[in-house]
Amino acid sequence: MSDQALRTCVVCRASVEKGDAIRIVLSPTGEACVDWRHKLPGRGASVCWSRSCLEGIQRKGPLNRSFKTDVVLPAGDWPLTAARQQLTRRQRELAGLAIRAGELKAGGSLVDRALKRGWVLYLGVTSDAGDTVFGDLEKSAKGYEVALYRSLLTSEELGAALGRSGPRSTFAVGPGPLGKALRTELKRGPALL
Repeated sequence: MSDQALRTCVVCRASVEKGDAIRIVLSPTGEACVDWRHKLPGRGASVCWSRSCLEGIQRKGPLNRSFKTDVVLPAGDWPLTAARQQLTRRQRELAGLAIRAGELKAGGSLVDRALKRGWVLYLGVTSDAGDTVFGDLEKSAKGYEVALYRSLLTSEELGAALGRSGPRSTFAVGPGPLGKALRTELKRGPALL
């Protein structure tokens, strides 16, 4: 753990760093909402970036105890859907910024060249990539001893985020702060599925 302030998840009671928790706050009408930037005023409740904890919030008990009042929950499978949407949006934004900064390469031939040059810190594949594409990239990742992450983005979404005219299903990320931020968002994805 770093020197970030620790928070306790109101569902599983685990200690998590502030930046690794989802902050829930109450609106003036008593409805629960997510404070994505951790900046809204008032008391907050922290929740882990995991499906089980986000589903646990739907039981209302943890939030009622934390806020010491009867909390109104939004309809549907909130906050799980909201967390997936936020994570998809962040992955799309960071991928777009990373390619413009020269920290990301997309497409099979560019990924292969980047691997051979030793530039790659980790590889990524879209959520809708086929088993063959995933298997080939997994072999490359093992061969070059780099991590492989599955994005929540589809190949169409990744292509659009990168400013490309067609879909892209594989990408390689090299050194830089945007690639580091993107890795954080990619690591959170599997926990929400």
